[in-house]
Amino acid sequence: MKRNAEATGQMVQLVRVARGLTQTELAKRAGLSQGVLSKFEAGAVDLEDDRLAALAAQLDVPVARLTTSEPTGGVLSACAFHRKRNSLPVSDANRIRANLDLRRMQVETLLPISEVGVTIERTSPSEDDWDNPETIALEVREAMCLGDGPIPDLVSAVEKTGAVVIVADLGAARIDAIGSWPTGHRPVFMLNAKTSADRRRFTLAHELGHAVMHQLPTDDQESEADRFASELLMPSNTIRDELTQLDLPKLVMLKPRWGVSMAALIRKARDVGSISDYDYKQLNIALSTAGYRTNEPVQLHEEFPQLVDHAIRQRLDDGEHFTELAAKALMTPGEFNAIYLRE
Repeated sequence: MKRNAEATGQMVQLVRVARGLTQTELAKRAGLSQGVLSKFEAGAVDLEDDRLAALAAQLDVPVARLTTSEPTGGVLSACAFHRKRNSLPVSDANRIRANLDLRRMQVETLLPISEVGVTIERTSPSEDDWDNPETIALEVREAMCLGDGPIPDLVSAVEKTGAVVIVADLGAARIDAIGSWPTGHRPVFMLNAKTSADRRRFTLAHELGHAVMHQLPTDDQESEADRFASELLMPSNTIRDELTQLDLPKLVMLKPRWGVSMAALIRKARDVGSISDYDYKQLNIALSTAGYRTNEPVQLHEEFPQLVDHAIRQRLDDGEHFTELAAKALMTPGEFNAIYLRE
């Protein structure tokens, strides 16, 4: 059966970008000219089997990964959102987005692909503010059966909705996470393992806000996702009375209770009217003077995803060999071991 040259070219491009390689670099390693590789990725020409095998070897994937008809980045990452600290180089953004697509394809061979089992619903903020980020966050809390207090383990709570959470080194300090929720699929969130536990929790809540509220980008999407995250982690009506008479010692005490940074608690206190704008400014000055802007006291416990790990362990316990799982995920055994078995 003749393979789809256009789809194969797109998949080669996706994997190449995920590996952080330019066309010139990959072509040289695989013994091709950059021009031929460019035409191949564009679907203008096909390649002989031996040349495709050479590309697969350099990309560390089975040939089957490149010849699959699965949709690539243009489909799956159309609604991807990043949480970043400042400007992110385009090359890093493209690489991380491509890795999100690859990881999604991999985990969907281990888990049911459908979003039917996802227990949260999409809701966009309304123009009349009836549905705003705060009310939507409270609806999501209710759907997640979280009550009105602190969330002990946000990663576990998000995974119970049917979403996939991945913690990995994203290879760029300027990005905290990337996530997407394509129609017909589960939400998938990739969090940067290099961030602190409190920042990672807020980032996951932020990305969940994007997934729920933003099927298409909007001008206010970042501030809306921050408002959603703040309300999800710190419901205003519950936390308001705890945010009075704030000082650094009280913030240190509240941080592990709510699982957020001291800076986030100060911002929440101002937003709910527990402190004045003057107090907000003074507390931030105190935070900076104490050196807590870059290194806050009290390290929160790490939260680890379990959904994919449990699925893999179950399949191994049922008699499947890891090489079979690697083949189904269209990965080499070595890469499957390194990513999913961490051996």
